[in-house]
Amino acid sequence: MRDERAGPPRVRIAVIGSSRVGKSALIVRYLTRRYIGEYHSNTDLLYKQTVPINGMPVELEVIDVSGSNTDKFPAEQIQWADACLLVYSVTDRSSFEYATEVLNTLKKNPPHGSPAHGAPSAAMPLALLGNKTDLDHLRQVPTKEGQAMSQAHGASFSEASVADNSGDLYRCVDRLLADVRLPQRTRKFSVTKMLGSLIGTTTNSSGTSRSGSVVACPRVPAPSRPPLAAAAP
Repeated sequence: MRDERAGPPRVRIAVIGSSRVGKSALIVRYLTRRYIGEYHSNTDLLYKQTVPINGMPVELEVIDVSGSNTDKFPAEQIQWADACLLVYSVTDRSSFEYATEVLNTLKKNPPHGSPAHGAPSAAMPLALLGNKTDLDHLRQVPTKEGQAMSQAHGASFSEASVADNSGDLYRCVDRLLADVRLPQRTRKFSVTKMLGSLIGTTTNSSGTSRSGSVVACPRVPAPSRPPLAAAAP
C-alpha cells in the first residue's frame, strides 16, 4: 500500500450550484481544456487530478455537487472540502439566488480550514463565479450584483464563459487553489462504488502533463470538522 504521507499534498474543492449552470463543464474544462457541453447528473461526481500549484505538484480532488436537490444544503460536501466554488448562470436569476442562499448560510455558520492544514481556525476560501457570459443578450444577473454579493461574503468574484474557454475561468480556480494553505497532510478518500471513465492525460499551457479520473460519488466521507448547521428557514 502506498504511504499516503509520501504523496503530494492534497486539496479538495467543492463546486456548488443549481442544475444547468455548467459546473461539470467548468470542471472538465479546467482539468482537461476540453468542453463537454451541457451535462446533468443526479449524483455527485468526484474528479481527481495532479496539478501544479505555485510550481508544486498537488493532488486535486474536486467534488461536483449535484444540483438536482437544491432544497438540501450541501453541508457534508462543504465539511469535506478545503475551499468552495459557487457557480451560477448569468442567464438564470434563480441560480444566482441559490448561490446567495448558500453564501448566507456559510456566513451564519462559517466553515474553517481543514485541520489537515495545521490551521483549523483559518477561514475557508470561497469563490463566486457567474458562467455563460457568452449569452450576455440573455443576462438576468448584472455583473455589479454578483460583485456586491461576493464582497458581502468575503468571496472572490469572476464571470466567465466555459463554452468560450474564457481565461477568467482558469484565473478564478487558480486563485482559489492558491488561497488554500499548503502544505497539507494527505487524507484517504473512499467511496462504496467507483464508477466512471478515465479523463485522460492533457498538457497545460506551461507544458505540464495532467492525468486524472472521474468517479461517481454516492456519498462523501465522514467530515473531519463538526457538523455545519443549515440556516433556519
